[in-house]
Formats: sequence, structure tokens, C-alpha cells
Amino acid sequence: MVDSSMRRAAGTVAAFAVAAGFAVAAMPGMASAAPGSITWNDGNSKFTRTVSNTNPKVGDVVTVTTMFERTGIPVEYIYAVKDYHPACLTPVAGSAKMGGDQVSIDSTTSPDWVRASFGITKYPVYPNINPKSQTFEVQYTVGVNCARDTPLSSGMDYSGSLGDGNYGPAKGPSITVSSDALSTTVLTDVSGAKIGTPVTLEATVTPAAAGGTIQFKAGDQVLGDIPVNANGKATIVWTPGAAGSYTIGAAFSGRTGVAASSTTKVVTVADNPTPTTTPTPKPSTGSFGF
Repeated sequence: MVDSSMRRAAGTVAAFAVAAGFAVAAMPGMASAAPGSITWNDGNSKFTRTVSNTNPKVGDVVTVTTMFERTGIPVEYIYAVKDYHPACLTPVAGSAKMGGDQVSIDSTTSPDWVRASFGITKYPVYPNINPKSQTFEVQYTVGVNCARDTPLSSGMDYSGSLGDGNYGPAKGPSITVSSDALSTTVLTDVSGAKIGTPVTLEATVTPAAAGGTIQFKAGDQVLGDIPVNANGKATIVWTPGAAGSYTIGAAFSGRTGVAASSTTKVVTVADNPTPTTTPTPKPSTGSFGF
């Protein structure tokens, strides 16, 4: 068990990174999948940890895998894996696997790691016969509360028949969530508004796509929250109850990868003119007038 004591206790064996896609430049709102991997050896054990997309957007699902291999005897059985992730990433229910088998995870103890435990003889890793590797996999959804354009740490620990491997939450690869694209919201001009007459208010969001809502307001009165359609538009009908100037507001909630925005426009509502009545002439009663 010399291999076990040397690599588990010290934990200082040099690691080397084999990065795939780390050199991709991140432009706000223009991120594309950039997988990244880091490989390191500790004694006769070899680990490869891969993030399917190191530059995701809010709402993306990221798959993280750790592959366990042996470069020399003896065999090792993997007992448990702790996968560290940014707290703003949420584990996808039912996504965890070990050796291709779906496994249960504990994600309730801490917001920044999940842990899975296995039978002590279920997942062996042999240096010279199959299975020569075992892979732990889990998926995460990128949350809106993630810091943007900032490297966020990930890592792992595990326990096995040769001891514990404590590599920590910053082992890698890091994950950098891309900034949301900017948006603009514009209200269509309204003219000829009158008391008691329905008026259609229309707002347009750029870049145009379905998703998110527009909240319309007339002064402090919320008129409604309307889903944005594929053309980036939302409309609502408003019936003014009094004459005067109204500040009409349109606030876009934002959608996956696109930031919120808002705008206002002043709409003048006129009185409806009071109808003029013409007196009805009295019927003629002849020359006497009665």
C-alpha cells in the first residue's frame, strides 16, 4: 500500500493540464461550447476531469465527468466521489452516473458540491484488464445568479480502496459564465388617445426572439405582464379612464442569455367632446299660437 500512502497523504504530486478549448475568447452574449479538461497523476492513479462547456450561458446544461484510471498495480475500487461545483449551478435531477449506471447523489448538505457513494466492490479500476477505467458524470444547470466573465472553480475528492484523494474545489477546470447580451425595448408611438376608448400599446424587444415578458404600466398602475413573441413584440389593450398625460412604461424581464431592459413614453389622453344637442322645435298650432 505504499502507492496509497504516498499519493493520498502528501497530495503534492505535480499536476499538468491538458486543456481543450480554453483559448476561446468570450464575447458578451456570444459564447459557444468550449469543452475543457485537466489530467493529473497521483502515484499509479490517473484522473481526467472534463467540463463539457467552460464558457456557458445562463440556462445552459453543463456535463462534468471524472475518469479514474490505474497505471500500475494494484487494482483500486472507487467507493465515493464528491464533485465540487459553483454554488450558482444546480444539479440536474437524475443526471448522475457512475460507470454508466444511474446513481443517487446527496446535494442537500452543501450548495457547492454533490456526493455519490457506491458499493465497495462495484466499481473496480484495473491497470491491465477490463475495466481499465470508471467515469463519474453529473449535469448542472447554469443559474442567473452566476457571476459573469469570472472564472468559477470546480474540482473533486474521492475515496477508494487505496485511500482518499483530496484534490479540493479548485482543482479544475474552471467555468466562466458568459455575459448576457444587451437588449433594448421600444414603445410604439400612440396618438389620438381618448377617454373610454381602447388603445393598443405595443413594445418591441431587440434582439428579437420569443422568451421573457413585457410588463406594461400606465403611471403606477400595472396593466399586465405579456409574453414576448418570436418577433420580439408584446401588446396589451388599455382603456384610459381620465384625460391627461400618462407615462407608459414597458419593462422587459430578460430571457436566457439576454439582459432585461425598459423604456417609457408619455401618452396624452384627450376628453371625448360632449355631444351638442339641437333643441326640438315646438309643433305649430296655427295663427293663434296655442
